[in-house]
Amino acid sequence: MKKTLRFLFLALCVAVACLSFACNPGGGGDREGDDKIPEQLDDSDRSGWVLRERETFPAGSKLRVKFFNGGYGRAWIDAMKTRFEADYPTVEVTLIASNQEADFTTLLGTALDGTPDDIYICHNIPWEKLAKQGKIANLDSVYNAEIYHDDNTDLPVRFLDRVCTSSLNSVRFEGSYYKVPEVQGAGGIAYNKALFDANGWTLPTTYAELITLCETISASGAKTKDGETVYPFVWSGTEAYLWDSLVYDWWVQLAGTDEFNRFMRFEDKAVFNPDEYPYLKQAWAYWYDLVCGRQSFSHPQSLAFSNLQCNMAFAAGQAAMMPATCWVANEIGADILSQFQCDIGLASTPFVPDAKRDAEGKPIRVSYDLAGKDSIVVAQKGKNKAVAMEFLKWMSEEENAVLFPKNTNGLLLAMRYDFDGLLRNVAESTWETDMFNILKDSTRFNLYSSSPMVYLAGTPLSPYPDGNYYGEAFEYYGDSAKPVRTPDVVFDAVWERMDRDWDMMRAAVGLS
Repeated sequence: MKKTLRFLFLALCVAVACLSFACNPGGGGDREGDDKIPEQLDDSDRSGWVLRERETFPAGSKLRVKFFNGGYGRAWIDAMKTRFEADYPTVEVTLIASNQEADFTTLLGTALDGTPDDIYICHNIPWEKLAKQGKIANLDSVYNAEIYHDDNTDLPVRFLDRVCTSSLNSVRFEGSYYKVPEVQGAGGIAYNKALFDANGWTLPTTYAELITLCETISASGAKTKDGETVYPFVWSGTEAYLWDSLVYDWWVQLAGTDEFNRFMRFEDKAVFNPDEYPYLKQAWAYWYDLVCGRQSFSHPQSLAFSNLQCNMAFAAGQAAMMPATCWVANEIGADILSQFQCDIGLASTPFVPDAKRDAEGKPIRVSYDLAGKDSIVVAQKGKNKAVAMEFLKWMSEEENAVLFPKNTNGLLLAMRYDFDGLLRNVAESTWETDMFNILKDSTRFNLYSSSPMVYLAGTPLSPYPDGNYYGEAFEYYGDSAKPVRTPDVVFDAVWERMDRDWDMMRAAVGLS
């Protein structure tokens, strides 16, 4: 009976896959919430999982992996190399590191034919164009491969079932899979736990509580050991986009995922009309009120700070909080945190008024995954493609996927994890504990769009087509000699341009 059920399940999967391919006329992947995204198996009970039979390779086999050595560090990929070579003793893995994003975009765009490398782990590459050009491999066989067999249900657990649900919107193009999403992470507010504990401050859960906390910190007269004033926030003018970690969360809190997905399809210029689609403007206005309207809440050097200077000021205790995403703890570094005896955590974005609520009347926790742009692709003409495909399957095995959070201070591969297990067995710091709890309890979303107006445009369309103006809005606030950057001015100007240029922008990417 179990074999019959398994056969029917596989037949249904094939039928659904064929139907989804037939219904997808091209143009890229699908946004989360779209009915084209394949359904995943329930993985809440892993007790019946039996590992697949792994591939074998002849002696002297090779695998070359070129990876972007950025905010995640390289300890995770070094650990994977060691274990993969132990599991596949006939394979030698060579790792090639680069911290230059342009190195990847240039190489992938021009030199993949005959490349010596097999796997590319990179940031923000035009993978849809590379797929059209035939330079990266079709990964359908990987996504359909059985990684575990669930003896409790007699069903296969496919690679597709192992991929983080919130990343599935970003992996398909014209009905096929071409990339593996590398990382999932959360954003919100980084906080100095030592300062909070010493002063009895409580993490805010609502926007009103955040304002009250900032007022309390400002009025406290708190000082660092060096006599520096402690401000509520510090941030970097050169990395002001990190405020997106809060603003985009507020956006989806207000809009809900369906309306957010509608925006990110870029099918209708009306989403840029703040009178018809008010949610992003409302979210940005909350930021404007918090930061521009209350400039005493920010460290006075914030606008001039580089990212490094901002991180140092935060670690030194000159601010209780800063806008943050998943790699901030790695960027600051364990040595700096230890030097300043600074224990930092990540607080979820507080709820704004009118946030969407669940059936029980509770605000819905959401989390913007800024790490969603990172990709793992296989070179179509790589010399060791079969080994590369096996490496991806091996990496999705839970016991290997856990090597990533064990070596990245709480960051995760874009795979489905047992978060309770991570909290018990992996979390060693406040940052890791907070990260795992946020990812466990939130609905995650990313900014990937399958619209040709993104991947075919010379300047990809984004929620801020004229710039997000964080720094200018702060700098120009209250200065009559500077152009006004209020929410009304910013979003009305965007709508005026989009209303005027929409048809031309569509025509430029081949849309009627």
